[in-house]
Amino acid sequence: MSNNSQKGYTLIELLVAMALALVVLAAVYRTFKSQHDSFIIQDQMAAMQQNVRGAMHVLTRDLQLAGFYTNFDRNTRTLDWDDRDNDDDTTTGTEAIRPLIYAGNNVSATGIKPDTDTITIVKSGENRKLQETESATSGGSGSATIYLSDWEDEGVTRDALDLDGDGNVDLNTSTKKFGLLVKNDLRTAEFFEVQMSGSSILPAGGLVNNYTTGDRICRVDVILYKLDAQDNLVRRNLGNDVSDTPSILAENIDNLQFRYQLNNGSWTDDPAGSEALVRAVQVFMLARSAHEHRGYSDTHSYDLADYPGDNPPNDRFRRRLLCSTVKTRNIGLTE
Repeated sequence: MSNNSQKGYTLIELLVAMALALVVLAAVYRTFKSQHDSFIIQDQMAAMQQNVRGAMHVLTRDLQLAGFYTNFDRNTRTLDWDDRDNDDDTTTGTEAIRPLIYAGNNVSATGIKPDTDTITIVKSGENRKLQETESATSGGSGSATIYLSDWEDEGVTRDALDLDGDGNVDLNTSTKKFGLLVKNDLRTAEFFEVQMSGSSILPAGGLVNNYTTGDRICRVDVILYKLDAQDNLVRRNLGNDVSDTPSILAENIDNLQFRYQLNNGSWTDDPAGSEALVRAVQVFMLARSAHEHRGYSDTHSYDLADYPGDNPPNDRFRRRLLCSTVKTRNIGLTE
């Protein structure tokens, strides 16, 4: 006697159930994939935003200090202000400018991304006042000697060249070779390159004025910003180049451009010869995502001052353009 009360599923029923399950799984997968892709994009966008904003913060801080104390030196100084090829050739350049700020417009040079701008910011670094036993004498005929002595900082004897009392020498003939002497009443200052004879500093090119008790001696920062060939925004301090290696501030930067506002309100892409008239700097920094995104095409046109390259990019990277206008607080104080 057969038992017909136990019945199974037919093959057709199993196939229908599997088909329905696959449809549901496909819908779930599409939802998951969409959410996953969105998360990756948002994560990369957040990283890109943080990347470019952090770099802009550092650049803005340096721009605000451009000309700090160096503003009081009204003479032009001939140096390789931008050291574009990283050859440490900062003594035989051809740029004769006041030690304030130096612009490179749509540069074409080894080690720099083509058609991007560079900027060099000059400012006073560590400094202290000359003591009673210290002086800087012009000497006449282009010669000069700066006499420094060890000094006390809260009961601790500091090296004469340790200007800020942190235990580190702040002037030397290799990586910290730019200095500044400033009159106590701020009527003038003199930028110099360090040469040494025993314990005395012999400023290259000599000094015009004499400096004594209460006047200030400073180390000078000569800070270069540029985009390298790998799309990295790098910062190098030619006046405090201890590591001899530029610091990477941000990766995946497509372009860096600057515009300069002069004291008459006009804007220029290259203030060559008018650095002392700069009152504000407009910074354009174009960042891109670390990876391409499928199904996306960047057809946006970006306002990048006088950038002559491809715009829009027409590729699969996502981008953000960050612009900032920074006032040069210290330039123009003596004009």
